[in-house]
Amino acid sequence: MLRVGIVGCGRIVEEGHAPAFEELAGRFQVVALADPVEERRVALGDRFGVAAARRYADYRDLLSAGALDLIDIAVPHFLHAEICLAAAATGVPIVMEKPMATSREECDAIMAAVRAAGVPACIIHNYLRHPWVEAARHAIEHGALGKTFLFRSEGMSRRSYPGTKAYDPAWRTRRAAGGGGALIDNGYHNLYTGTALLRSPVREVYARTGAFLHAHDVEDTAALLLTHASGALSTILVAWSGHSAQPVNEIHGEGGSIRVEGQGRETRAVLYTDAGSVPLERPDPGAPQGFAAVFRDLAEALDAGREPPYPFEVGYANIEVVFAAYESARTGKPVRVGG
Repeated sequence: MLRVGIVGCGRIVEEGHAPAFEELAGRFQVVALADPVEERRVALGDRFGVAAARRYADYRDLLSAGALDLIDIAVPHFLHAEICLAAAATGVPIVMEKPMATSREECDAIMAAVRAAGVPACIIHNYLRHPWVEAARHAIEHGALGKTFLFRSEGMSRRSYPGTKAYDPAWRTRRAAGGGGALIDNGYHNLYTGTALLRSPVREVYARTGAFLHAHDVEDTAALLLTHASGALSTILVAWSGHSAQPVNEIHGEGGSIRVEGQGRETRAVLYTDAGSVPLERPDPGAPQGFAAVFRDLAEALDAGREPPYPFEVGYANIEVVFAAYESARTGKPVRVGG
């Protein structure tokens, strides 16, 4: 049983992490939490039966109290670096929400601290554990598409994902708190998903961003053209500016295409070839998915002394693409990444 201390009790914990810990109650026990807002400490503390003495207003008190096997960091983006550096110094394994941080300097500092401390550190790339992604990856890895050459992904909503009313529901719409807008928040997921499905890292980014619908100081719309090391392309469109839009996720290869169809619980990946179409199944239909799958794999990795399922190096590589996209949007020129 891994004793978990949660830093940040906002909506992503309430709607994502908490249900995962409850599903995996035999592997995790939430024993401490920290949040500056009392209402949030009460809501999550009561949900997990956390002792009153271990509900902290200041994350530093949680870290100094010890008796933890895992520190779960789920706070606004601008706080990631500060809290992660302090957590690494405790020597306790870390799992943290994306993105790693809001600047290259902060990301470099995080990587240096984690490596110096020698602590396992996992970034939460939960979209890779969506059933349609697992089904598509399995099919691609078994040759269903042949050589892949294009990932097309579009996701438009009317507004950003709001934070809790008790804290600051609009923090994602301010550059100082979010580090950017729709790109760093939503587009981040599309980027690592495309990289995984094409099985090739991004090597060049050309991007355009704008604020068209909302009076934010961050972009509400971002369009990216990516070139991967394999020569494959990705096109990414993410926005908080769509009054009505259908999501798009497609992977194209020489032997066929995979298209994601349906919404919600009915979402599925469908393989199209010259022979017709067939729905795809994930390798283990009964296994946990989403956050629960990430946390399950993390628990198994920690028990076995293995690398976390999505080590910080993976998160660093993905946020580099985000930073390159912002640079491209600013300069109007393509930007090279890695390699």
